[in-house]
Amino acid sequence: MKLQRVVMAMIAIFLIFYVLHIGQALLLPLVIAGAVAYLISILAHTIRIVKIGSRRVPKPVAMFLAIAIILAALSFIVQLITLNIASVVRVAPEYQQNLEAWIVKGYTMFGVEDAPNLNEVISQIDFRGYLQDFGGTVRSLLSSAGIIVVYLIFLLLEQRTFSSKIKALVRDPDRQEDAFELIGKMGHDIRSYIGIKVITSAATGILSYIVLRVVGVDFASFWAVLIFLLNFIPTIGSIIATAFPSILTLVQFDTLGPFIVTASVLTGLQFCVGSLLEPKLMGNRLNLSPIVILLSLGLWGSIWGIPGMFLCVPFTVIIMIVCSYFPASRAVAVVLSGNGELTVGARRPNGVPRAK
Repeated sequence: MKLQRVVMAMIAIFLIFYVLHIGQALLLPLVIAGAVAYLISILAHTIRIVKIGSRRVPKPVAMFLAIAIILAALSFIVQLITLNIASVVRVAPEYQQNLEAWIVKGYTMFGVEDAPNLNEVISQIDFRGYLQDFGGTVRSLLSSAGIIVVYLIFLLLEQRTFSSKIKALVRDPDRQEDAFELIGKMGHDIRSYIGIKVITSAATGILSYIVLRVVGVDFASFWAVLIFLLNFIPTIGSIIATAFPSILTLVQFDTLGPFIVTASVLTGLQFCVGSLLEPKLMGNRLNLSPIVILLSLGLWGSIWGIPGMFLCVPFTVIIMIVCSYFPASRAVAVVLSGNGELTVGARRPNGVPRAK
């Protein structure tokens, strides 16, 4: 019987991911709208915490401000990425020529006068094509902006009836109290994770922008926004966020000085924020296994492309948090975690989370 359950669970998981893949055009805008709606909810909750005198901001006002701030920020990021990608594509051939020159210098430094198959190697490095692919992804998301907005409106309206639906599903008053307590604790942990990631990623992006501007790197604002986004992918995102602007300095300048300064300072920033500040703020509660991160990145990237890569870690963290609250799925949360220790989902003797 247990083997049968395992087999059925594996078949169900396979079918779910298959549906996610073939239904990308329909489901991805819905997921993006859901992510935006959740960010709006988190920001509105944060705004309501702030007191003006002895009174708090009314809920409708907080929601309006949160919607305005989130939509304005997303519009700014999309416009910045779109404009800078077009500029980078225009100068990509020049960067590629500089990279060829650096490769020739490298072979010469090691005493190789004739670089073997150098032209064939360089021909495979198509910066323009890579950037155009990324730009195509952004444009496809923009083309879905209308349906994303429609989904977003309905999701925000749906939040008002959520409590009523829970009460209709769970009739027993004691079980209702336990259900709302459980949902509240899960929401608190997820809000904490997303809030801390936004703050630390924004700090890293701002500091990186200052460094890139001082060094004189092209498109500093574009790289700063990209660093902010990539920092939502632990470990791998930090490596990529450091490598991209560092490589740009290598192909932009004729000397190694800017490359050394940029690479070393950005690496130091990533280490201080990602390895020192962020674990301290989170209490190392929501750590994911590096193997799980790699598998999740490959899985969601193969299903939904670049948007899936950005969404994979938040998805996995949310799955781990939710699984940690239920005895039957707590083992899944332990497997997903980095060290097997979970401080979320502390349970009562009967399996219901206890209030903190």
